[in-house]
Amino acid sequence: MKTKTLVLAGLIVAAAGPALAASQPCLMISRIYSFRAPDNKSLIVEDVLHQKFKLSLMGTCVGLTFKQGVAFKSQSPSQLACLGPADDVIVHQPGMGRQTCPIRSVEVYTPAMEAADKAAAAAKKKNDGGY
Repeated sequence: MKTKTLVLAGLIVAAAGPALAASQPCLMISRIYSFRAPDNKSLIVEDVLHQKFKLSLMGTCVGLTFKQGVAFKSQSPSQLACLGPADDVIVHQPGMGRQTCPIRSVEVYTPAMEAADKAAAAAKKKNDGGY
């Protein structure tokens, strides 16, 4: 009876796997390929598989948009752990030292989100007189 229960439980987990993976994005520090900061409160990070993620920060990370490099610090000792809330983005600012910016959320950055962000940036640029 235990064998049937374990097999059934395994099938349920296997069937739920893709849905679970889709609902919980996994950005591993060891797989980060590139990043860009559209503002001082978020980062768009691309992994080596070219999947994009949006990291929203808990607050403003001063100068984030001007940095050529940042560091990521996970609470997990493994480089295979997924970044998530309670992990940090670290920025070194000349004159200000090291700034730790806690991550509020990590989500898959969809093409629709990217299009909306581009439209918002274009509208802001237009409203600012093209600057």
